[in-house]
Amino acid sequence: MSNPGEFLQACAAGRVWLYCDACGEPKNFNSVRQIDTIGNPIYWGPDPWWHDTRVFECPDCKTEQRSLIELRAEKEEK
Repeated sequence: MSNPGEFLQACAAGRVWLYCDACGEPKNFNSVRQIDTIGNPIYWGPDPWWHDTRVFECPDCKTEQRSLIELRAEKEEK
């Protein structure tokens, strides 16, 4: 997913997640307060957002956390 538009669409669809170590659970990218982005200095590819570390505040435990971004597959229809 090297197209920035695809990344934005995944965010809007709620498919982008971060992991809270304190809660031990994934958190939706849209539900956390973004604090900072730490770029990966050894990554020079076309899709840096998947290789950056996000610093965020967990909405549940209110702790500051660091996580790589995870993309969840689209929901399966039943």
